[in-house]
Formats: sequence, C-alpha cells, structure tokens
Amino acid sequence: MYNPLPLLTRGLLEDQLSKGKRWFVRQTFPRGMEARLIAAFLIRGYDDEEKPAADNHLTALAADGNAFLYDADDPAHLEKLKIAAGQPFGYKIFYAARKGVEWKPPPRYQEKMRHYLRRHHPAWRVQKEGDKIQIGLYEEFGQLFLKFSFAGEDDTIPFDLIEKY
Repeated sequence: MYNPLPLLTRGLLEDQLSKGKRWFVRQTFPRGMEARLIAAFLIRGYDDEEKPAADNHLTALAADGNAFLYDADDPAHLEKLKIAAGQPFGYKIFYAARKGVEWKPPPRYQEKMRHYLRRHHPAWRVQKEGDKIQIGLYEEFGQLFLKFSFAGEDDTIPFDLIEKY
C-alpha cells in the first residue's frame, strides 16, 4: 500500500516546533504498516490557535487505543516526540506534512487517477492552452483525500478509493 507521507525526523519535528506547532496528535496509521513492524503511527501538529482542531482530531479517534495528544510545552511529552522522531526499532512514525497540488504521485497512481477521471469525469478534457486538471493530496484528522479540480468544478474522494482503479 502506497504511503505519500514522510517519516517524522528530528529535523522535521524541530521545523514544526519552530513554526509554532505545540499540539501533536498521534494515531494508528495502517497505511504505513509493514510486515516487520510492531506498529505504524501518524502524527499531526497544530499551533495554539488550532488547539480546538487538535481536540476535534483526538475526539474523532475515540476508537483508536493509540490516540494521544502531546503538548510540546510539557518536557515529558516533548521527549516522547523526540523519541518518535528517532524512529525507534519496530515502529514507523509518519508526519502529516505533505499537502496540496505540489504533490507528485508515482506513475502507478497517476494511471489510477487517469482511470478514475475517465470513469467519473469524462467531460474533463484538457486543451493545450486551456485549464489543467489539478490533483491535490490533503489530510484531515489523519485521513487522506484527493481533490480533483478542473474548470471551476471539484471532486474530493478518500485516497483509499483511488486504489480500486
């Protein structure tokens, strides 16, 4: 299963902290799981103004026994985040960092997206000098979505759906 999100690294964590991220939600991340791993997690950062969104994110994870809200101002929590950024043996910890239309899917997924567009949007035809189809990757509460946009029309689907094409 393809995973477009980057691993959490110490540098990425420091970068997020320097951008004012204080609250970090951890959740189980099945898309990052591999046979040799004990678990895979996804972490998403929020700044102080986004604290209500972090709380909503955590609430949405009520069924995830691994869900946790870190406060980087708490030294014990910050230490745990640093350990996670070190990618401890048996675990992979990803960060919800890559978003928007700058995302470049691998060729296999580009083909899946073409199949989806042909089936669901046959009228979306790109002309040399006309509008281009934009495909963005977005994350919300740990769930990945693809947003297709063309000539003022949008279609947003769960990322998992594209794998059926």
